[in-house]
Amino acid sequence: MSHAERQQAAIDFRQLLDKAAQQVADPWFALPYSSWNVTTTQNAYRERVYCYELYHQIRVLSDSDGRAAGAPLFVASGELNKSGLHSVIQGGKHQPDLVWHVPGNAHENAVVVEIKSLPGFMKHGPRKDLETLAAFLEAGERSYERGILLIYGSLVPHRHHHEVYDQQSGPPRIRARVLETADELQAKATDEGETKNSPQVARHRPTKGNALSDDARRRISVLWHPHVGQNLNDLGTLERLPIA
Repeated sequence: MSHAERQQAAIDFRQLLDKAAQQVADPWFALPYSSWNVTTTQNAYRERVYCYELYHQIRVLSDSDGRAAGAPLFVASGELNKSGLHSVIQGGKHQPDLVWHVPGNAHENAVVVEIKSLPGFMKHGPRKDLETLAAFLEAGERSYERGILLIYGSLVPHRHHHEVYDQQSGPPRIRARVLETADELQAKATDEGETKNSPQVARHRPTKGNALSDDARRRISVLWHPHVGQNLNDLGTLERLPIA
């Protein structure tokens, strides 16, 4: 398979992902739950519940359209263990939320996806997710063509209220948080490069994780899925450019 064919599969997967996300309905988007001391039913974002339904919808769509994004050769694999002998990078311990690849062929890799609920994203940030995406995009011959950070949901719970992210306030706030983390990871790469040339290098501990390069930033896209049935909002790549 040529590099151009892998790139096309990655580009087409973006459309497949958008269609699949639109099919993720309640209760998989927001899971109803009850508590022993609360009389009313409440809803909460549960990442595994959302992810598993998204995997299912991708499979349904790719099976119904045998040529979608390189299918049936390319398939979606969720939470694939990429540690040990199966690591994408030597010594790596990665388990991405979703990959679009040709199983059994280490060189036919199209897209790697990390998924976070909006509350989880705001609480913990995207550092771990961006490090995973960077590792998969910069793995030599095993590299993936594109990376996607998919954030879903529009409500962030607080103690006495829910903060709403609407179509006006949501995109710039989410993008700003992602870019801030991307800048930190890229600065880490610069610092590590300077440390290697320092006479005091022995005093420095090795930094864990993977730093972002300019090339990786261009190939990672941020998508936001705010509500059931809606299209994915494309918030752009990790390059410091205004939202289209």
